Amino acid sequence: MLNIKPTDRVLEIGSGNRPRKRSDVLCDKFIADNTQRSGGEDIIIDKRPFVVADGLALPFKDNSFDYVITSHILEHIDDPHKFASELTRVAKRGYIETPSELGEKIFGWSFHRWIVRFENDTIIMRPRLVDSPFADYFHKMYERDLRFAEFVDSHFADFYVQLEWAKRISLRIEEDTSPHVHFSNNMLIVPTHSAFKERAVAFLHPISNFLLKTIRHFRKFE
Repeated sequence: MLNIKPTDRVLEIGSGNRPRKRSDVLCDKFIADNTQRSGGEDIIIDKRPFVVADGLALPFKDNSFDYVITSHILEHIDDPHKFASELTRVAKRGYIETPSELGEKIFGWSFHRWIVRFENDTIIMRPRLVDSPFADYFHKMYERDLRFAEFVDSHFADFYVQLEWAKRISLRIEEDTSPHVHFSNNMLIVPTHSAFKERAVAFLHPISNFLLKTIRHFRKFE
């Protein structure tokens, strides 16, 4: 999805423990604190230029980069509008990735500030008020069960929000505390590949039914 040209100068904000190979300059706010980093793993600092900075006040001139990558950062940010403004100030184009509403509710990360969804070219965010009722159950399941991991990975777009932007970022904050859950759909679709499908249906059918029933039960979870 990342439409990066060979000549593009690429910045990655929040590069953490999994920086993209294509990133030319890495930037992260936390060096020693792994509390909010995937798996609690140590940050990676390699031979590329590395800048310690807050995403709300980037130390770069306007249009310093052609492309900026921010993966699993927006949901942590105190001021999303300011962050979006900084992204469009320092770069011409970019990529944003966060957990989707479904991913946030199923997996849950207690340190995330926002629930994110994407509608009509607009990122829509609302405060994350309560922890996931599943705690770390599905995190452990993803690590231990290859079939479940394959299922999640093959439905990446259901569990994660992906946006590639150019020149501007459309973002809206909602103060929504209603019980409505904004899923684009509530169907878990199995890939058509027959060999995988046979294994997935046998394993995932009871799980998908459990998930859907539980999600409906916890519709007040925001």
